[in-house]
This record gives sequence, C-alpha cells and structure tokens, in this order.
Amino acid sequence: METQPVVRRPDGPLPEPEELMEIAYEVGRDYLRWRPRLAQPDGEGNWIQLFRADRIGVWAISWQHMPPGTGYLDHEQVRGAVYVARGALTHERARLGSAPHTTEIGAGNAFCFDETFYHRMHAVREAGPTVTVHVFATPDAATSEGDGPACPALRLGLP
Repeated sequence: METQPVVRRPDGPLPEPEELMEIAYEVGRDYLRWRPRLAQPDGEGNWIQLFRADRIGVWAISWQHMPPGTGYLDHEQVRGAVYVARGALTHERARLGSAPHTTEIGAGNAFCFDETFYHRMHAVREAGPTVTVHVFATPDAATSEGDGPACPALRLGLP
C-alpha cells in the first residue's frame, strides 16, 4: 500500500490511544484505495495487514466472511483504535459487576482503548457488509514489515 500512516515517536513511549485513533481515521478514510486488497488471495477475504513498523500495526478486517462476532478480547499490553470504514459494529465493553456497555459504531466513526480494555464486537447485519481498520501499538517493536504477532484483533477470547 502506498499510503502509510505517520508514525510518531517510534523509540519513545507507546502512542496514546487517541493518537492511534488519528491513524485509524487517516487510514480508514482512504478505504477506496486499499479495499481491493481485502479480496485478494493473500488477504484471505477476511483481513489484511496494511502497515507495520516499529511497534505499530494497521489491519483491515472484512466482517462479511468472518464469524458474526468475536469473543471477549483482552488487549493486555496493547493500545489501539478501531475505525468503521463501511457498515456498522455493535461494540460491547465489559464492566466488572455490571452488564456490558453496548454501543453501535457506524461508518465514519471510531473508538480507542488502552491496555486495560476488555471488549467484543459484532457486525450489524442490517448495515450491510462491514469493514473496519484496527491500529495497535505493542510494547515490542517489529524487526521487519512482516514480523510481529498476527492481527491482535483476531485473538479470540471468551465467548
């Protein structure tokens, strides 16, 4: 992909979640440019890595061919942001001793999180195909474009 997000402070502290959300907005608004890559064989029709450098990775996920949602995700040691480029997500944030806080995030909107975040997401079927951009900052830097963990968004947690 020709467009690469501006990565600030590669050797300093992890970027704040709000900074990661700025990157998610920047990449997400360029949806028409990278969208065709989701359908290519190496994109598996589900998710592709758009960018990775130092401790920041950017992935695009098409929820059309994936299971309807995720289990709860524990983002320990990972900060991040999610931008909805197309469709809509139901976002549930777990709360200790209470029912989850549930919101619907539509196209053109985003949310961010820190290392303490525990949540799950489901595509809103009535909204049509859903595509999201996920930006993650991890404490360990990648040594090359392909290094680092698989998409952290795909580490399924508890149902």
